[in-house]
Amino acid sequence: MDEYYEKYLKYKKKYEILKYKIHHDNKINLLGGAKINKPIPIKTKFECYPENKFADICKEKPNGKYKSKEGCVNDCETKYINNELTKIKIKQETIPFYLFIKDIIDNENLNVYLKGGNVLGLKVLKMIYEKYKNDDKKFKKAFEKFLTLELVKDWDFSAYTQNDKQITEEYREQLDKIARKYKLYPRAKTFVLYQTKVPMLLEDKPLFEISVVDSDGFSKLEIPLTTMKIPINQFNLKYVFMFCASFYAYKEKGVPFDFDILKRMLEKIDIIIHPHKKGLYDVINNFDGGKLNDSMISFVNEFKTIDKNLPQFLATHIEDPFRILYRLIEKNIKKNDKIKDFLKDELGINSKSQEWLFDSKWINSNVKLFCEKLGNKFLAIYKKSFEVDKDQLKAIGKVDEFISCISFNRIRTDWDMMTSNGKELLKLIFEKLIKEISKEKLSGIKSDSKLIQFMKFLVDSGLF
Repeated sequence: MDEYYEKYLKYKKKYEILKYKIHHDNKINLLGGAKINKPIPIKTKFECYPENKFADICKEKPNGKYKSKEGCVNDCETKYINNELTKIKIKQETIPFYLFIKDIIDNENLNVYLKGGNVLGLKVLKMIYEKYKNDDKKFKKAFEKFLTLELVKDWDFSAYTQNDKQITEEYREQLDKIARKYKLYPRAKTFVLYQTKVPMLLEDKPLFEISVVDSDGFSKLEIPLTTMKIPINQFNLKYVFMFCASFYAYKEKGVPFDFDILKRMLEKIDIIIHPHKKGLYDVINNFDGGKLNDSMISFVNEFKTIDKNLPQFLATHIEDPFRILYRLIEKNIKKNDKIKDFLKDELGINSKSQEWLFDSKWINSNVKLFCEKLGNKFLAIYKKSFEVDKDQLKAIGKVDEFISCISFNRIRTDWDMMTSNGKELLKLIFEKLIKEISKEKLSGIKSDSKLIQFMKFLVDSGLF
């Protein structure tokens, strides 16, 4: 019994010594001492491979340059995009625009945006991403349907002056000088527009172009659907070029899309839409009559009883009648309806929740009503003047004064584009006045009046 007890005391002592040593070592470690008998973790490093698919551009490598995959992807992303632009052979086309845009942002204090139909396309594409970003199968299915909408085509940039700075002839010359430095060339006489000397084309349109304008007032904007914009800086510009490369390669060469880079870019872009309601600009107290005269502004303001934002819509569209007689009814309404159907069928989104879309029946009804009342207004002005002076030419002159702020020149130059829908609206505007004057008397009137010349054109075209 004593022998066993002695062994017990002996092992107990060893146990107490070992217990003390473990406690002592741990105490040293807690105080910052060296770790005892613990393996040193091997840090994973990554290397950039920009020629790979985007999901595989950063791979583990013992002597890699990057300590984290996130850091590698952030840096390698630009190299990947440059590699893709070179591979698709549009890199040289992007360089002049990158350098010019960087210059006018840094040195001319201009705000630059991506505008046009492509921004609308990216808006819809971003909605697909937000709905199915965690479901690759559904994202790809919706994306295939999205392609049938054909929203993404050429890429248009717009630069805007700040602080009410006007584009004078002197400033235009300065901009031309900057553009020439980067091998961009002016393409318009009445406004500032630059393209490369021999632009790359997609469906007969230049792949890129940039305009410079004074401001973005409502009188220059048609509807929220057509005037969304993406703020551009020298950092996110690479995404615009990559979006372009992806769609260009698909359309021209049948190259499949890399959905990983598409999703990453869609997450990072911001799309701006002016305040809107029911598909119209919500102008609040910011009505912009543009170049319309007071008489025409008073006329369009009568439609405020239908909707407080309708006068701005009508003012914008009648200032350039081609907008209402062709672009609206032949392009924008159809585009609006295709998108509404897509959102409902593919994303389960009620279009009423998207206030940048409009009710086509409501728009068509009010456009027809507007044209009919405008025609009645022409007739009333003519008859009132003729009753007083019995002078046909003078009475026509009074109508001419009323519409002096409107130019129908583009209707004449692009008459071949006009469809039966636009021509029916033209009839509502001019038929009563021409009937009152009579076609025979109209043809015999010798005058340089733009109104008389346009009415003669409508008669000679066979519209009446």
